[in-house]
Amino acid sequence: MKRTWVAVGIFLLLMAAMGVAAERQLLIFHWWTAGGEREAADAMFEALAAKYPDIEVVENPVAGGGGVSHRVVLQARLAANMPPDTWQTLGGAELKSYVDAEYLEPLDDLWTELDYWSVIPKPLANAVTINGHPYVVPLNMHIQNILYYNKDLFDELGLTPPKNFAQLIEVAKQIKAAHPDMYPFALGSKEKWEAAFVFDSMLLEVGGPEHYVKLYKGLIDVKNDPIFEKALEMLQQLLDYTYPYHATLTWDESCGLVVSQDSAMVLMGTWAIGYFQSRGWKPGINFGAVTFPQEPERILLFHPDTYGIAVGAPNPTAARDWLKVVASPDLQIPTDVTQGGLFARIDIDPKEFPDPIRQELQEYVRTNPGKLILDQHGSIAPMSFTQAYWDAIAAFMASPDIKSTISTVADLFTVYEVEKEAAWYKWP
Repeated sequence: MKRTWVAVGIFLLLMAAMGVAAERQLLIFHWWTAGGEREAADAMFEALAAKYPDIEVVENPVAGGGGVSHRVVLQARLAANMPPDTWQTLGGAELKSYVDAEYLEPLDDLWTELDYWSVIPKPLANAVTINGHPYVVPLNMHIQNILYYNKDLFDELGLTPPKNFAQLIEVAKQIKAAHPDMYPFALGSKEKWEAAFVFDSMLLEVGGPEHYVKLYKGLIDVKNDPIFEKALEMLQQLLDYTYPYHATLTWDESCGLVVSQDSAMVLMGTWAIGYFQSRGWKPGINFGAVTFPQEPERILLFHPDTYGIAVGAPNPTAARDWLKVVASPDLQIPTDVTQGGLFARIDIDPKEFPDPIRQELQEYVRTNPGKLILDQHGSIAPMSFTQAYWDAIAAFMASPDIKSTISTVADLFTVYEVEKEAAWYKWP
């Protein structure tokens, strides 16, 4: 037996000397499966393989925009004490729910080692810091409130991309007059969050950034708030120009309506850039984009995709090595260029993006980090509230009833103790 162990030891030493390392595994959950997203996931893992070729990635991708289905599968694993090493989560309240449940390890030492505080905007750092500790490493920033449009159609009709709601309705009227069979505004609300995205733009225009933050921190009496009511009225008006079967479509299918020319515009996040490109559309040529609204103030609603290390991770060393790559330009450049987000690191040259849309957005973030506010995906309010809130806004889109919706939403703020649970979020 002794000779056997000596032989094994000598064999392992020889293997190490020859540069042959034992293979390591990384168990990872993510939801990047749609057009542009799957390619970005591949880019991530290629960056990891270039740095750590001995790590074998074991994926468990769960389809669904923003991780709606992914969370259900992941929660079952976590509750059964069978965590993966790492999983995709959004910064904000979703992250906080994992931290509160003690599913994630704090990463103070890793952030210090990487000096990550100094290379990302403060609002982004705030979105992933809970009780003074960073728990994940963000690899991007997605901007929520972007209005994409069919550039050829806009050029044909001589239309200027709208920057406020009045202009949006006027453009929609002109499109409908020129193309009666077209629904000017595309929407897919199957997963509910898409409807809340659209409503957020109305809220921002009417109330401004301070009101927006106060609302989702539970500091506004919705039942007596003329701003919330006015935003619902605007949303109801937009429905006259919206694809009517939106409840059957996912976010990527709503973008597909623009590509197929069934619709002319869609309000969606930066990830739509990756989708459009996967369909052969080129930014600045086939489609254009403006953040919406830009008047009276240009605010960017954002959330990051992030990864952390599970408490009880099966392969913690591999997970830590993975996060080092996530934080690097070597991963962020190919991944974010492909998937559609902005770089988390603001020390990366915006010209790394091949399209003018994100070059301008990245430069705006670099010079105006205070214009970033956590969005519906990241969520200032607790996720339990947010899920129910999405249901309420999606129900309004299907059957608009302003008074009933106001009453429902007001009750949600109370039931889910939003003022208490959202106190963690700091802005500006």
